Amino acid sequence: MDKLIITAAITGGASPESNPYLPKTPREQVEATVEAYEAGASIVHLHPRNPQTGKGENRPEWYAEAVSGIRERCDILVNVSTGGTGRRVDGDWLYKEIPEESVKGRIGVIPILAANPETKPDIASFNAGSPVIDIYNRKTDEFLLKFVMVQSFPDMVHMAQVMKEHGVKPELECYDIGMINNCKVLKELGSLEEPLYFQCVLGVLGQIPATVENLQYMVRNIPEGSPWSVCAIGLNEFYMGTVGMIMGGHVRVGFEDNIYLSKGVPAKSNAELVAKVARLAKELDREIATPAEARKILGLPPRQPAT
Repeated sequence: MDKLIITAAITGGASPESNPYLPKTPREQVEATVEAYEAGASIVHLHPRNPQTGKGENRPEWYAEAVSGIRERCDILVNVSTGGTGRRVDGDWLYKEIPEESVKGRIGVIPILAANPETKPDIASFNAGSPVIDIYNRKTDEFLLKFVMVQSFPDMVHMAQVMKEHGVKPELECYDIGMINNCKVLKELGSLEEPLYFQCVLGVLGQIPATVENLQYMVRNIPEGSPWSVCAIGLNEFYMGTVGMIMGGHVRVGFEDNIYLSKGVPAKSNAELVAKVARLAKELDREIATPAEARKILGLPPRQPAT
């Protein structure tokens, strides 16, 4: 069994209003990353945010500032988001094209960041289909987030080609079993190269629920020898993560998916969430991978020192 890769998804779609500890500015993201690295994370997953408002905005300069700052402090692998590249169906259920500049701001950040060795990401998220991503508040009986990211096979082929051209490994985010099959088709088309790296995302409303049976089913359908990780929403993060560790997979935690350390106890940092997973791994005798070991597991070349 490989050593455990822990990914810290430090910001993502989380709301700055609901979480006062959410890192928003590039400087805050650097500090949160270093803390997560020291707690045991070997990959950080980033989303850029407007430093003034804290809202998510895909601006290459904010990515670059965070990534270069991280590179100066530690050797953690950097995974940037390209989520939402495709067309969307908004909350009124009307098809709306994303403006061209927004599309470029998603997958278009890859060539911009890759042009500089100090800002080039190692990995980028790759939504392997058209996920429904909804959040429903049962207390207020309202949908807080409601959209579908619509991505055709040509969309995914294009995304894969951009990543391949710039030496960035796709993290294949699969919200349901059909997306695993999409990845197999993309491999047959030559768009994806082995080893494929899967992120099984469970518990998102509208997608596959977070159960042991569903995780087992997904993993059975992943091509043999492919590294995989599990990501689950809310406190399922630890339950499903523990099951994933026992099964030989890797784990993603962080404020993007969950803001609680335990029931009713908010986490004050991403590092607290990483440290909890590291403790669980220790109890299971699963060693934690260093960034260098994570590179080898994922089939990535060693990081080249700055010249």
